[in-house]
Amino acid sequence: MAEKPENLYLSAREAAAELGISLPTLYAYVSRDLIRSEPVPDSRAKRYRAEDVRALKRRRSQENQEVSGAPGTLSFGQPVLDSAITLIADGRLHYRGSDATALARSSSLEQVAALLWGCRDIQPFTKDAVFRPSERLSALAASLSRVPRIERCLSLLPQAALEDAAVYNMTDRGLAATGARLLRYVAAVIAGEAPSDKPVHEVLTRALTQGEKPASELIRAALVLSADHELNASAFTVRCVAGTGATLYAAVQAGICAAQGPRHGGLSGRVEGLLLDMSNRQDVEDAVVQRLKDNDPVPGFGHPLYPDGDPRAAALIEMVGEKYGDDANFLRVQRIVRVMAEAGGLRPNIDFAIATVGAVLHLPRGAGLSMFVLGRTAGWIGHAMEQYRTGLMIRPRARYTGEIPR
Repeated sequence: MAEKPENLYLSAREAAAELGISLPTLYAYVSRDLIRSEPVPDSRAKRYRAEDVRALKRRRSQENQEVSGAPGTLSFGQPVLDSAITLIADGRLHYRGSDATALARSSSLEQVAALLWGCRDIQPFTKDAVFRPSERLSALAASLSRVPRIERCLSLLPQAALEDAAVYNMTDRGLAATGARLLRYVAAVIAGEAPSDKPVHEVLTRALTQGEKPASELIRAALVLSADHELNASAFTVRCVAGTGATLYAAVQAGICAAQGPRHGGLSGRVEGLLLDMSNRQDVEDAVVQRLKDNDPVPGFGHPLYPDGDPRAAALIEMVGEKYGDDANFLRVQRIVRVMAEAGGLRPNIDFAIATVGAVLHLPRGAGLSMFVLGRTAGWIGHAMEQYRTGLMIRPRARYTGEIPR
């Protein structure tokens, strides 16, 4: 039986009441064609299609149910997208099912990168997978030799992308080959030398130290433990950029930009400052406790995903102790870790561990961020590849909390 005409429409006040909104919001919905309105015969008023109002009401109810846990979701909250790259569970970190701390004992960053990229039947790191810059780009790199390492990367990556035509090969094999060239190029830029097929941890060790084997092993482990950490701020940024169809070079550049922040990879710089300050003090324990009393956070401690301690930090600090256990800087680090556990109830995270490597090896300031960025480049490339394969663009919606349109 046909519905009576008077049941097809609602007045403005009835429609607003049914939706639980104000009249200005109702008019905004009408202006966006979400609700149809029609003039009331013999009147200046308007009436509103009941079916549109109720359809909108049902849709808003469904959306509210879907995002009922949304507050905080983008800040260590519920998962927001699927990934097969990294698992953080039960206080452990796994790269495609392999324990990251076990990999740090013997694997190179190249081996871990191939694992993260899902290269089961592809060997990306061949001798030919080396980016060969033009004379123009090499000259530009030389002119930037005094520019800090990370800023040098941000200057050179867009130029390198212009010279690497194969970057547009979006097949699995093409992406893996581009990833290998890109990882080696980032290592070369950070080290300030020409790209090569040498292991990237050796390239970085040569640039930062005298090249001794214990230092090389620690830098290799630091790179592996930095390689990926699921959907952190920089990885999410990389996936957003890759989702637009931008190149691997652009995606990695975006990751570097995000990683520089002092609440992400740049945190290692704050820890470097802490360790430098403590190196000039005898009262290390008192100094740490005083910071706690002053509610002055000690950088490099605690991690929301590891309430019982960051396994990456524990593994890396253990390796430092095995090779440099009697080093004065390492003994000082142990004192800081001990008092933070006893007085602050917090354990070190990967940023503190990377800075510890820097302190023991007497690396220059900023070396921690260099290690983090080079290691994490492997993970960023993996996330970009995974996002390309989905064919999707990341475009979340915002819950509007501003002024209601009039």
